Amino acid sequence: MTLDSLKKQTGAAAPLVILFLGMLAVMLTLAFKLAPPVFEHWQVEAVLESFEDDSDVTELSIAEIQKRFNKRLIINNVRSFNSKEWLYVTKDEDLLSIEVSYEVRVPVYRNVDAIFFFEKAFEKKI
Repeated sequence: MTLDSLKKQTGAAAPLVILFLGMLAVMLTLAFKLAPPVFEHWQVEAVLESFEDDSDVTELSIAEIQKRFNKRLIINNVRSFNSKEWLYVTKDEDLLSIEVSYEVRVPVYRNVDAIFFFEKAFEKKI
């Protein structure tokens, strides 16, 4: 390398490094704010899917199914799920249907919110 080529080689400029670090901070902040509702929904899905393995779920009453659902949510450490508003259990003559439908609003910055819509259903023939 010659002296002229060393003078031409420079590193990243300070404003570029600051811009990169700022963008990284914004992305990490968004990830930390938006990840918990998604992970919590995965837990809710796991609880809903656990009813597929229950052989006696078709013999239970609607109130008992809701009670078991709530207990499994507590075991999986899901505390913000409002089962009275978001859990729908219907039992017809030949079909048991358990549906979860809800939205989660996460404040991102001042008046900017991220809204997640979650839906999952389970059906089993009686």
